[in-house]
Amino acid sequence: MRGSIRYEGESVYIEEVGPEHTTVRYELKKVLHSRQTPYQRVEVADSYDYGRMLILDGCVNVCERDEANYHEMIAHVPSLMHPHPASVLVVGGGDGGTVRELLKHDCIRRIDLAEIDAEVIAACKRYFPSLASSFDDPRVHVYNEDGVAFVQRAHPSKYSMIIIDSSDPVGPAEGLFTREFYQFCHRILDDNGIVVAQSESPYVYPGVLKQVYDLFKEIFAEVYPYHISVPTYPSGQIYMMMGMKRAVQTEPFTDSRTQNIFSTYGDRLHYLTHDILKGIFYLSGDVKKILNA
Repeated sequence: MRGSIRYEGESVYIEEVGPEHTTVRYELKKVLHSRQTPYQRVEVADSYDYGRMLILDGCVNVCERDEANYHEMIAHVPSLMHPHPASVLVVGGGDGGTVRELLKHDCIRRIDLAEIDAEVIAACKRYFPSLASSFDDPRVHVYNEDGVAFVQRAHPSKYSMIIIDSSDPVGPAEGLFTREFYQFCHRILDDNGIVVAQSESPYVYPGVLKQVYDLFKEIFAEVYPYHISVPTYPSGQIYMMMGMKRAVQTEPFTDSRTQNIFSTYGDRLHYLTHDILKGIFYLSGDVKKILNA
């Protein structure tokens, strides 16, 4: 997607244009923050219908109304699939939402976050404290580094999980969609390691979804695509790709940790439910055709 904030008289809009001649447009109340960094333009705006938005290079990255849909699913699904996640690397994720959800798992003792653009974190600490306050937890260690370089130099078998919380495969996120990067991720995972990567929409970027799926099939023992409804993304749907270093040994989501998450945080989970988990890995017919699965 490519986009920009546009001013028309007294009105202001964010407009995103997709590769298939699709335009998504939101009217904004006010632009609160705008700064060009060496990597991208970082903006924050108040919208009428979706609350406050984080906008990167003219495209909506996070908004208050549906951020939980994305962050709960990218964080809790792999955390509940891994038998005992202790250390996690988040690549990207400078808004803090993924880290916030990971911190709900007491077994996770350390979270490293590699976010190339320090301005994203600074803007979110100021304008999205409900997300970015997660960086204040002592288990969290923030590195303002390129995610690819960070993964390349990390020690083998260091992490239980890697969460690739990236933007679209352009600009600073382009290197996070390559075979070499996924191979480095495989190397630094423990024997039960799991990686989850934001893999785009089958309706906006079907080629990217297919590319990530094929690369994961080459590198990981088992691969599970799953989808999330995120209304402010252009198609309203986005897929995650989950790769595992070894096959699942037991029926997923039936252990006490899954029950504990819902009993402890059920009233603070906005999207994730037991019913969602029951059908998470079922694919629609059109997506099966894209993946040839």
